[in-house]
Amino acid sequence: MVERLNNSTGVLATLRSLQTAALELSRSDGRLASTLRVTSARDDVAAFHSSEIMKAQGGSLNAVTMSLSRAESISDTAIAAAEKVSDLLIEMKETITAATGEDLTEEQRATWMSRFADQKKQIEAFIRNATFDDANILDGSKPQGVNFIADSEANVTLSIAGRNFLPGIGIVTLDTHHDLHNVQNAYEAKAALEQSIQNVGDQLTEMVAERKRIEAQKGFVGKLADALAAGVGRLVDADLAYESALIQALQVKQQLAAQAVGIVNAAPQTLLSLFRG
Repeated sequence: MVERLNNSTGVLATLRSLQTAALELSRSDGRLASTLRVTSARDDVAAFHSSEIMKAQGGSLNAVTMSLSRAESISDTAIAAAEKVSDLLIEMKETITAATGEDLTEEQRATWMSRFADQKKQIEAFIRNATFDDANILDGSKPQGVNFIADSEANVTLSIAGRNFLPGIGIVTLDTHHDLHNVQNAYEAKAALEQSIQNVGDQLTEMVAERKRIEAQKGFVGKLADALAAGVGRLVDADLAYESALIQALQVKQQLAAQAVGIVNAAPQTLLSLFRG
C-alpha cells in the first residue's frame, strides 16, 4: 500500500539498490577487462603502495640483468678468442718442432719461418678483435678489469679481470725476437711456446670461473625478479573466476532491482484507481 506520494521511502530505497547494483557491475566489468583488482590507490591504498615499491625493485633488477648480460657477452667473446689463441699455439708447436731439424734446407727453413711469422700475427689479430661493446679484456686496455652491478641497490659488483694476451707481454711469452733462423733459435722459441701454452690454459681456467660466477648471479637475480613479479600479481591481480561469477550475480541483482522499481512506480496508479468510478 502507498503511504505517501511525495518522498516515498520505498521508491528511494529501490532506486538506491538499482544504482548500487549498476555501480558494482561496472566496477566488476572493469576488473575483468583489465585483469587487475587494484589499478589506483583508490582501490586499495596499501596494496597499491606495496605493489609500486615492488615494481620499482623489479625495474632495478631488470637493469642488473642487463648489466650481467653484458658481462656474459664480454666474457664469452674473450673466452672464444683465448680458445682460438690456445688452438693456434698448439699448431705452432708443430711448426717450431719441424724447425728444430738440423737437416733442413734453406728453402725449407724459410717456409717454416714464414709460417711461424704468420701464426704470430694471427695471435695478435685474435686478441685485437676480441671486443664486445667497446670492451676488450685481452689486449691490456682494461688493466683494472670491468665491473658490473650485481644487485638492485648497486652495492654489489662482479668483475672480469683485465688481461694482456698480446705476444711478448707475459701470458703469451713468444715475442717478435723469437724466430726460426737456426736450430738454437727454434729451441728457444719452443721453450717460450711451451710456457705460453701453460699460461693461456691457466688464464682460460680463471676466465671460465668468472663466467660461471656471472651466470650464477644472473640466475639468482632472475629468480628474485620472478618472485617480485609474483608478489605484485598477488597484490593487484583480479581473480577472474570470482569476477565472472560476481558479474552474473550482479546482473541478476540489477534485473531484480529494475523489476522492483517498476512495481514501486506502479503503486501510485493503484492508489488513483481507488478514486475512479
